[in-house]
Amino acid sequence: MGEGIKLPVLNGLGRTNRIDNWLRQPLAMGIALTAAMIYTAVRLFLYPDTIHYNVNGATVMSPIFSPNVLEWELFGLNDWNHPGWVNAAILVLWIPFGFRGTCYYMRRVYYRTFFASPVACWVDEPEINKKIGYKGEKRLFIFNNLHRYFLYAAMIILAIKWWDVTHTLHFTEGAAQGWGICIGTLVMGFEAFLLTMYVTSCHALRHLAGGVLDRWTSPIAKLRGKLFGRISVLNRSHGFWFWTSLTFVFLGDLWVLAVDAEMVSDMVLFAL
Repeated sequence: MGEGIKLPVLNGLGRTNRIDNWLRQPLAMGIALTAAMIYTAVRLFLYPDTIHYNVNGATVMSPIFSPNVLEWELFGLNDWNHPGWVNAAILVLWIPFGFRGTCYYMRRVYYRTFFASPVACWVDEPEINKKIGYKGEKRLFIFNNLHRYFLYAAMIILAIKWWDVTHTLHFTEGAAQGWGICIGTLVMGFEAFLLTMYVTSCHALRHLAGGVLDRWTSPIAKLRGKLFGRISVLNRSHGFWFWTSLTFVFLGDLWVLAVDAEMVSDMVLFAL
């Protein structure tokens, strides 16, 4: 009673009785995360100049550099004589990086891909992992306990991203003046939508909605219970929203770069 059941795992990193292609998923995830980190570093420090473009007076912002806090009059950031290497993304990206990096789903991904702890279910891990053992969210990984606070900050960033979408809706130049939609509106809007789904399917948000309740009987508790149930439905696809929202950050940035380089053209789809 109370004793764990030891699975018959073969000893040795990567050794297993599984006959499926178990390595495919952690390998693909590891490559994707590494590519995302390299792309972000190159974009922030080597090619930081192109962060938005204008179409008929409307501004389409790259998802990586949104929100562009260096243009804010708030706190006098627009007048800040900052070093040349500082840009909006460097000042803001610690929030989405912290939110994603401490995400419960993300923990599973990088524990498996970068620390091989374990690589996959029923697959053996390195001997050093066995010697160290699982220590919970301690030492370096105590940082993961900040996830709920990164959630609050990410919700603010999400609201500002939707505000940035509205900046693509008002055209003040050319024949198509007024309110309308351009291709950039769809790009920024879809990125904001995917990020919304990722945030609203978050485990921490679900706990915030209906956690720490023994029963849902009072009016407020019933409301929280219904909200908990709705978020739980979204939570089932949390991994899907993680990858799609992350992917579209870079697709949206590539779109901004392509338009700025005149490789493709944005256009006003309709205006009123």
